[in-house]
Amino acid sequence: MRLTDLSLQKLAQSKYQGELFFGNAEEAGDVLCKRHPFAGILLLLSLKTADKFSFFRKIFPSASVMVLLPQDGTENLFALSDDISLIIVYGEAYAESAARYFATVRDLPCAVFAFSLSRDGLSAVTEGRVQVRIGGEPTEYPVRPANYFFADETLFDKSSLPDAYADAAMRRAVLFELRFDAVLLQTAYSKELYDAVSDAVSACSETPYAAVGRRNIFCAALVLSLCRAQGFPCGEAETLAESYRRLGAGPMSAFYALDKLSKVYNVFFTCGKYRRYYTPPYHARIRQAAGLYHKSEEEISAAQVLPPVEKLALYAQVFESVRAQFLGESQELLRRAAQAEDDLREYKERYPVENRLLNVALKYLPEGHPHYGITSLMRDFGLLDF
Repeated sequence: MRLTDLSLQKLAQSKYQGELFFGNAEEAGDVLCKRHPFAGILLLLSLKTADKFSFFRKIFPSASVMVLLPQDGTENLFALSDDISLIIVYGEAYAESAARYFATVRDLPCAVFAFSLSRDGLSAVTEGRVQVRIGGEPTEYPVRPANYFFADETLFDKSSLPDAYADAAMRRAVLFELRFDAVLLQTAYSKELYDAVSDAVSACSETPYAAVGRRNIFCAALVLSLCRAQGFPCGEAETLAESYRRLGAGPMSAFYALDKLSKVYNVFFTCGKYRRYYTPPYHARIRQAAGLYHKSEEEISAAQVLPPVEKLALYAQVFESVRAQFLGESQELLRRAAQAEDDLREYKERYPVENRLLNVALKYLPEGHPHYGITSLMRDFGLLDF
């Protein structure tokens, strides 16, 4: 069932711990001026949003303005006047992280204007810990939620919209994986978070990309980011998407992950069989995965879960008992992936990645994913050596 636009907005507002506002930036300015009439305001912009200086100057004429660069640390923020009593930020993830860190340390209210709707962009607003540069070194700190989060559709980074849409479509693979893991591996997950993710995915990705509204994409992306910050599993799809991002897939990383996994899952449930007397070349796989994920072989090896033969035999029995159910679901996942491909074809052509590289990352996904999943089972069944 597809949520209405209003229901999706309410879902986002119920999940965000601060206050979430929709409307134009001028109205947001009125809200902040009424809440903090005598505040000394610091407006923090980033490299990509510095051109909005004049726009925000009209809304906050008395604000001190700082443009933060990616390589900048937070030291300059602490050198500002003690009269600063309200932090407003509009910019990339590193600027949002710096603003939340500074506001937390100084115990000041913080207001964020939404810029990037990509996973990284929203994580800087929703995560409980952020990474900032202090003394030239990246350091992670716990931070409070921003008090205010404003969503003005005209201020969204247009290039992040297909990224957010593809990410929502990809989460169908994560939901599929969780359902299977709950049956086969008895893995528990929060039903509340699962339902919220499912609703957000349905509301965003059941409408063709060209027709879905920016607000719907924002709300869905925000709910997904908030749920992830609250512990919703990333799933194999997100791990694979990260690999594809390193290969240069850009905003299409999530789509490529959905596309590859939907196909391999469908084949697995259609004709996959347990090869009882076959042992995968684990050591060779670990060596290959170490180079792919830029980790040591020891790190990769320590994270591996290798069930004993008797447990794999039990998994094989359970797998056969649920094969028909999940085959139908895998076919629906395949259909959704094909729909997403049609919707995002223009962007896919802008970010091509050699199919061989996509397949290599898929092959070694079990070694890169932090938990035992469907592709791990396929590997141990002897079905992932291609």
